[in-house]
Amino acid sequence: MLFVALLVCLLSSVFCPLTHAEGLKLGYVNILKVFDGYQRTADSKQVLEQKGKQKQTELEGDFNELKKLRQSLELLNDQAKETKAREIEERSDEFKRLKTRSERELVREQNQLANQILGEIDQAVAEYAKANGFSVILDDRSLLYGEDAYNVTDAVLKLLNQRYTAKAGSKR
Repeated sequence: MLFVALLVCLLSSVFCPLTHAEGLKLGYVNILKVFDGYQRTADSKQVLEQKGKQKQTELEGDFNELKKLRQSLELLNDQAKETKAREIEERSDEFKRLKTRSERELVREQNQLANQILGEIDQAVAEYAKANGFSVILDDRSLLYGEDAYNVTDAVLKLLNQRYTAKAGSKR
């Protein structure tokens, strides 16, 4: 509710103590652009894709093994077929569980990384605001209009990438 009142005051031409406060400095940031442009996002995506490919290769090996077992089923007599068919069915069920679990783990890891990155972005925005004397920085998704002069997206992105590069460089 306070946010809506602040936004109405800031955007209205009616007298509002907040719009006429001296030293009120406003800005906005495009969080999606910062997220997508952040080098850690790209690096994390690459790591997750690599893990996904590795899991896919493992699953393909298991699938090919199941396929061979099904093909060998035709060569068996009726009693052996029944036993082998049950074994194949059990392995098929296990394969499905493994595939589902692998997909779930990758999604969970992706969500955790995204939340960590968004936390870093929030922290960088707050630090940038304090260091540059901003009173308020809004997310542009909730902004109906904003002049380009108030857009701090590129500055925040630059700050994040500089920190990430410096941190990555110190680990090497």
